[in-house]
Amino acid sequence: MKKQWLGLVMVVCFACAAFAQDNTAHALRPYGKQPHALANCNGNPCDINYNGGPVFEKAPTVYIIWYGSWTTKDKNIIDYYFEHLGGTTQEKINTTYSDSTGKHILNAVHHAATNDYHDNYSLGKSLGGDSAIQTIVKNAIKNKHLPNDTNGIYFVMTYKDVTDSGFCTQFCGYHGPSTSIVSGEVIHYSMVGDPDQCPSGCETSVVLGDHGKGGSPNMDPGADGATAIMWHEFSESSSDPEVNLNTAWAGNFCGESGDCCAWLFGTVKTDKNGNLYTNTIGTKNYAMQEMLQLTSKSRTGNVPAECKNVY
Repeated sequence: MKKQWLGLVMVVCFACAAFAQDNTAHALRPYGKQPHALANCNGNPCDINYNGGPVFEKAPTVYIIWYGSWTTKDKNIIDYYFEHLGGTTQEKINTTYSDSTGKHILNAVHHAATNDYHDNYSLGKSLGGDSAIQTIVKNAIKNKHLPNDTNGIYFVMTYKDVTDSGFCTQFCGYHGPSTSIVSGEVIHYSMVGDPDQCPSGCETSVVLGDHGKGGSPNMDPGADGATAIMWHEFSESSSDPEVNLNTAWAGNFCGESGDCCAWLFGTVKTDKNGNLYTNTIGTKNYAMQEMLQLTSKSRTGNVPAECKNVY
């Protein structure tokens, strides 16, 4: 079974291999990439480097910009996940990361539906890449639909009828900091596309080969798949929020914490409908990739770690 997953993973990760950049050439971390890391991190110890940058020392607030015609069902699945992620054994994995002052990421996340904003295709259905994504965040803050929060992570969720340069062919999502969304401040943001646009490249249920009733734990493969991508980007935003501006946890052979375990799922369970899942958050099941958990408190050299779904 695992060999079949890994074979599909290799194909998927090649499709997600490029870095996205804005017009100032500031690199943003892509989802996937580096298939050679899979062979080393699939159940075996791996490691990651600390480069001196900050982590989220305070519990971040997750803001979601629904760009396009996301359904109420889609929103409820994704909102519920982030409303209940704090305090779980899944989010506890991220608490193994600390900064140069010894302060660790907290097992806490702030999110509510009031942290959401619906953008009704303000820039159309064909976006021109990262500059458009940053503009969407900028307008949401400027027009006071969402607060200006340097301790927040702003997710731009593009619906399946929205095309964006590189999505599906080069990445499933990415994260990064911006100093142009709000002048003089570092705003953390992420782009995540609707995997229903390219199920074979970005949808978790397809990678897992889920053939149960509804095709995913919450019977919504697009929303379930988007949540999985968001978990990847949220975790990397927590442990490497400023990316190339001031890199924290990244490097060696596998990239950031999510990249090292991309498309690896650990123990997979089956629910009453025959759907596959890995984690229960609140009362809902989700199929989520593993995340790199540090197994040493060191912040120098190659720090030992392993891919885990719970801590």
